[in-house]
Amino acid sequence: MNRSQRRSRREGADSDQSFEKQSVTSQLTTLERLVEEARASTYEAINSHHRDFLSIRVYTHDPLDEAATLNDKYETTSTFVAATPSPDLIERLDNIGHSLKAIVRMAKTHANLKDIDDQILHGDIAVCASSIVEAGEMLSEIEDMRVSEQPLQVLHAQFIKKRAAVRAELEYLSDEMIRVGETGCVHELNVTYGVMSNYDNVPYENAVTLSDLFFALRELDGVRTRADMLVTALADHWLQPLLRAPSTPLSVSRTKLGTTMSIGAFGRTSTVFVPSALDRDQLVQHIADVQRVWTTVLQFVRDDLFHECDDDHSDVYAYMGQKLWARVWPIVHDELLVPLVPDNVDALADVQCMVPLLELENAWAELVPTDTLCVRNAARSLLQTYVSKRRSDLLTTVASILASDDANVVVVGGNGPVIDVLAEHLGKGGKNGKGGKGGKSGKGTMLPEEDADGALHFPRCSISVQAQLLVEFARETIGFAQGDGKRTAATYVHAVRDAFSLYRCLMPSQWSALSVDAKRAFIVFNDCTYLSHHLTALGHGLREHWPRELRASATFVDLIASFRTLARESMSPVLQRTRDSVVRELGLWTQRGWLNEAVLDDAERRLIVACGCVTQVAHTAQAHLPSRVYLSVLGLLVDVVVGHVARRLSECVVSDTRARALVRLVAPVLALESRLFVCTLASQTRAPVAKYCSEWDGLQTQIRRLSTAGTR
Repeated sequence: MNRSQRRSRREGADSDQSFEKQSVTSQLTTLERLVEEARASTYEAINSHHRDFLSIRVYTHDPLDEAATLNDKYETTSTFVAATPSPDLIERLDNIGHSLKAIVRMAKTHANLKDIDDQILHGDIAVCASSIVEAGEMLSEIEDMRVSEQPLQVLHAQFIKKRAAVRAELEYLSDEMIRVGETGCVHELNVTYGVMSNYDNVPYENAVTLSDLFFALRELDGVRTRADMLVTALADHWLQPLLRAPSTPLSVSRTKLGTTMSIGAFGRTSTVFVPSALDRDQLVQHIADVQRVWTTVLQFVRDDLFHECDDDHSDVYAYMGQKLWARVWPIVHDELLVPLVPDNVDALADVQCMVPLLELENAWAELVPTDTLCVRNAARSLLQTYVSKRRSDLLTTVASILASDDANVVVVGGNGPVIDVLAEHLGKGGKNGKGGKGGKSGKGTMLPEEDADGALHFPRCSISVQAQLLVEFARETIGFAQGDGKRTAATYVHAVRDAFSLYRCLMPSQWSALSVDAKRAFIVFNDCTYLSHHLTALGHGLREHWPRELRASATFVDLIASFRTLARESMSPVLQRTRDSVVRELGLWTQRGWLNEAVLDDAERRLIVACGCVTQVAHTAQAHLPSRVYLSVLGLLVDVVVGHVARRLSECVVSDTRARALVRLVAPVLALESRLFVCTLASQTRAPVAKYCSEWDGLQTQIRRLSTAGTR
């Protein structure tokens, strides 16, 4: 210790002794003066260090030492004030304490930020991160105190800059120490145990280790972001490919400086297995191979990625394990667990089928908490897994059926070859399929006497093979709900509901074709009507075998409204397109005041073409739609032609010769009655045209007027 240092310490001790000998009031006055001087010197130190100008006298000054000295004097004064309490003295002491607290916070923040750059150059990345976190916390406290705005803004600006610099350094270190690379078909994960220099190749005084990196990332809330990136790389390039192709080349090479794990090989492709296509013995062997290669990957994560990391990073280790398991569990469930479940419900009691998967899950025991593993829970609920498997298989079958391009149709209802399911549920067939009283239904099924008028009878029409198979699937699956027991009934009922929802989901893909293909539009309309018809009583005969809770809520009636809406929306585009086409072909018939001898030939040609458009769609509708629906559609289209013709005829006053010519002119329209309205309804041999065509009576009135004029 030199002479000047001894003199400074002696002067400081003498100053403390003289301060203690002062009265309480004098001590408070001295403290107030010293606090203001410390505040000014702290502000000057902050501005001098971080602004554009420098003061050599202040640059090396550490305001934190001065604040610490003042804090000791404050404690001394607090003791005296407590001995002689006075409201004025206490208030002055509190104000000094608040000011001193703000100065200490600003001095500490300044000290932390000032050393960040040197700490980065030295490689003390963990200390940098802690300093940034501490500075951020103190700045939050200073904002609630009475301090000058200008130095606080300087500290905030420096805090943002220093934090960005530390994060940039962490990004560089993360990329250097944990690097995922790809070369052709080969993926590599390189882990370096320590980094010796920064991105400018300036050597660190202390090498940065993986433990330092994880600590700094955790301090700045970046460890989970980096962990998520690693989880994505490991799951996408290692765990998932190895699950489907465990024979893929996998190697781990270790040195004193780091480790590299690579997967794949140049010029070689591995065989990808489809676990659902393997028999049980092959599947068990496949799971054993997956366990072997997965163990290598998990050991790499445990021993190399967290190389020489202490227990402080166990939460990061557990977080990565849970994320990895969450990424691979859905694939394990769908491609390994579900194929292992027996197809026979009676074999579910033997849980030995789950042993291969339980052994695979044990490979994750050190990485993932046991309460988050799922295979054991699945083994305890094999029945539910079995039902889910059946449900998935059934819905997959339904989806493949509905998505097929099979354009064949089948006739149902009336006396068609396919039995009416609703009539079958409600009717009572007689011997050899010949009933007693009541009306007939397909294949001898009898409707009850109270339905002799056919209210519950589905009309004869054409439906798609997909709709027919969907109804058969629904009835068969509802039967499973009775055969497999009450515990599985709800799942099967929901599977049936999902199957009908699949039909509604897949139908919008055909909207573009429905507007130009009348047959397809009519078939879709019939499908929706047919499905709505059978949804009325689906499962009605089996309700007594269901659990009481399911019996009260399991119904399909609520689906009918959506199918009715879909039926209307499927037919509207083609009908609107046909109406527009008919109006376009009518041409002059849609305009007023044109009817004269010069254009009669063109008018007759246009009328024939318009009637031809109606006839073309009508023939398609007659072949596929129910009779009543066909007549309604026909009346809607014929009304377009009849309405315009009747209005044009009502506008003209003609002689007897011209009247006969006009009657002959509209003959194609009158012929529509005998050519199209020929469906049998009840005891009638011909449908009443006026019932379905509202403009028909107006046309007949004009024809009678012209006929009367032509006979004069």
